[in-house]
Amino acid sequence: MTDSSLPTGANGTIDNDFDADWRRLGTGRERPVLSLRVMVFATMVLMACLPIAAFYKWVERTSFEKEIALVDESHLIIAKNLSATFSRYVRDAKSVFGLAVQNAGWFPEFDGYTAALANFNFCHIVVVDDAGRVIQLIEGDNDHPTDLPAPEIMAELREIAAAAGGDIAVSGIRQHNGSGHFFMVQQLEGNRLAIAPWSPAYVVQMQKSIAFGELGHSMVVDHEGLVVAHPNAEWQRINKDASKLSVVQAMLRGGTGVAQFYSPPMQADMIAGYTFVPETGWGVMVPQPIRELADRAGTVQSGAVALALFQLSLAVLISWWLASWIARPIRSIAGSSVRVSNGDYDARVPDLPAHTAVEIQQTATAFNTMLDGIRDQTERLKAALFRAESVSRERAALLDAAEQANRAKSSFVSMVSHELRTPLTSIKGAMELIDSGATGDVTPEAKSLLGIAIKNSRRLATMINDLLDVEKLNSGEMRFSFAPLDLAALAADAVRENASYARLNDVTFELVAPEGPVMVEGDHNRLTQVMANLLSNAAKFSHAGGTVEIDVGVRDGRAFVEVRDHGIGIPAEAGDRIFDTFVQLDSADNRAVGGSGLGLSIARTIVTRHRGKLGYRQAEDGGTIFFFALPLAAERRVSDLAEGSS
Repeated sequence: MTDSSLPTGANGTIDNDFDADWRRLGTGRERPVLSLRVMVFATMVLMACLPIAAFYKWVERTSFEKEIALVDESHLIIAKNLSATFSRYVRDAKSVFGLAVQNAGWFPEFDGYTAALANFNFCHIVVVDDAGRVIQLIEGDNDHPTDLPAPEIMAELREIAAAAGGDIAVSGIRQHNGSGHFFMVQQLEGNRLAIAPWSPAYVVQMQKSIAFGELGHSMVVDHEGLVVAHPNAEWQRINKDASKLSVVQAMLRGGTGVAQFYSPPMQADMIAGYTFVPETGWGVMVPQPIRELADRAGTVQSGAVALALFQLSLAVLISWWLASWIARPIRSIAGSSVRVSNGDYDARVPDLPAHTAVEIQQTATAFNTMLDGIRDQTERLKAALFRAESVSRERAALLDAAEQANRAKSSFVSMVSHELRTPLTSIKGAMELIDSGATGDVTPEAKSLLGIAIKNSRRLATMINDLLDVEKLNSGEMRFSFAPLDLAALAADAVRENASYARLNDVTFELVAPEGPVMVEGDHNRLTQVMANLLSNAAKFSHAGGTVEIDVGVRDGRAFVEVRDHGIGIPAEAGDRIFDTFVQLDSADNRAVGGSGLGLSIARTIVTRHRGKLGYRQAEDGGTIFFFALPLAAERRVSDLAEGSS
């Protein structure tokens, strides 16, 4: 059975030469073509891929974010619970220590103290006089010797006890009898001192009880950042100084929260909940390698990949079927078109299937109607096409010549600027070295000439830099690094940096800015360049002894900067022409002030790249006010989101 939607020959059979004729159309040789079915299929698959890819990226992002959020909650709770446990332990230990010291004179042989001290890991309690002689000894954990601490530790303990003013105090971890010990001390009457070496065994035991995942653990440091308990046995044995870690510094400052850092013993990036023990200042944190969170998130992502592949396969099958259904009647119309293009002006589009879309049927009817007038119009179309091709070739040649000239100009400017900047830098550096007297005394006349040369070399360097900036902006090579910054602080820095230039012109800068920050998102260096240009122009065109006023603030929901001078002003007919490159209002050779005519053009382009506006207006009492406005930081983020969604 023959499909009537396909082109047929004179005997009613399918025209097998249709594809070959179509490939040869207008070329004289075979070439590959992209069929409508493939185009529709590719478009529909692409449209299906975009939401599928977006879904996968969303799962990829949110799965890891959920893991981080879970850590923020669970690890911090563990750290807080561990800190609370240590707080109770320290308070109970202090109570036992205080009771034993208070009643030692009454019941020196009471075995209950020995058991209580051993339970709280006290080696013993010794009372010494001000000469360091032992007055009394209360035994505790018999596994530890009863030696007194080293002299330097004894001196430190006396300072700690004296600072506590009679209260019970706890020292940091110290090496005693070959291992780390805390010392609990109390200043007694008659310059007596009660000392108890205190083993961190309970702290180590609690630290070892916290283990999760592959490498998740807990860590305890004393108030100086020395390691008390850690999975790394060597760090624990020598009481490693971990105070340089940012998270340890946060704990020592009494902070509580979640932080990310690099762990040298684990050789991995970690995320940890951290807090501190108020009674002793110990730091407690519960870290876990971030890669473990990524691995857990990867499980979710694998499921998302499987779902995405299933959706993509389904989309491919449906798209191929729909593309075939749409392309079938179009191929029939295309077959008739091929025959007409080969000179068969009697060709007509055959009847299409009943389920063909109305628009395609109307196209076929219109096509058949047009064939009646094609024969007479062919010659006229050929003539018109010939003329159009001639004009097109001429325009293409002119456009190519213009583009080559522009590229040659840009290449020349870039090359000359780069080639000039290096020797100019050497020349300027040499003159500044001579002017400083490093090569010997310079006569006043020579120093004056050197000053003129240095000033003009700096001016030439500025002009070269402006040329390079213009070329980078025009070619799109200038890179911008956007980050939140305080526009008021940036303006203040710019005023300070350009104050010397203002003094050279006998001009004073006056800055008016709010007390709080004016936050925008921008490139610090580029906005500083804009400020420097506006300030130097204002100083340059001001009268001697004048004042340039700089106003920074927020107006109509946007950050703004205004630079007002009281100088010669700008003619009304100048308009926006002053922002064009190489434009100077006074172009005479003897103009009073110098410049390249590039600064304002560069400044406006930079501000525009920040989605801002730079302009000027005449001041009512003389002078000019240059201003620019930028979106506030929050507003710019909303704008970026809106642009991304569109």
